[in-house]
Amino acid sequence: MNDVASRYPWPASGRYVRAMMVMGLDGATVGPDGGSRSLSGPADLAALLAIRSHCDAVVIGAETLRVERYKPFRAKPEYQESRAEQGIDIAPRLVIVSASLKLPWEEPVFTESALRPIVATVAGHDADWLARARDHADVLVSPGSRVDPAWLLDELYALRLRRIVCEGGRGLLASFADAGVIDEWDVTLSGLAGSTRFGVADAHSEDGFLFTRFTRDG
Repeated sequence: MNDVASRYPWPASGRYVRAMMVMGLDGATVGPDGGSRSLSGPADLAALLAIRSHCDAVVIGAETLRVERYKPFRAKPEYQESRAEQGIDIAPRLVIVSASLKLPWEEPVFTESALRPIVATVAGHDADWLARARDHADVLVSPGSRVDPAWLLDELYALRLRRIVCEGGRGLLASFADAGVIDEWDVTLSGLAGSTRFGVADAHSEDGFLFTRFTRDG
């Protein structure tokens, strides 16, 4: 396990749900590019990849898939031995929550991922819509009018997917939080506010709070 991964250990057994996000100083979860990449940086990306390297599933909303243009989840040779030792599959499963099933099925994430993606949706779609979805992904149909996070996690656990990372978007993270199913928040605070960059001047924790000081670069 590398130094970054050692900061984000997974429990040896049982279900564990992480919420992961990057946020600007002004509370923004998207940057100037309309996505999270312009808020992020090499260190944040290293943390993201370290967490994914030993997870079973990455859960995202449909809009996050469209905006962030997720790449295929492939089996990384450098992680195969440790994943096998921990009894997890060769790569994470991508799980997309979509009420509409209006997804970019032609994207490589559906056609080139090492493992077939999963789409969680609601009841009521006609047979043709479901058939098209099932041509590209394994489909889970929620019994209600929305995809309930607790129901979804039970379905994933039944598929032996117990190390879960929810990467957003904001609405999906909020629904997981409201359902009380999150075990850990992994939050990166970017030094960006609007188009202005700030650097870390100080950070310390006390009484359950994290106190930070950021000063304008230059």
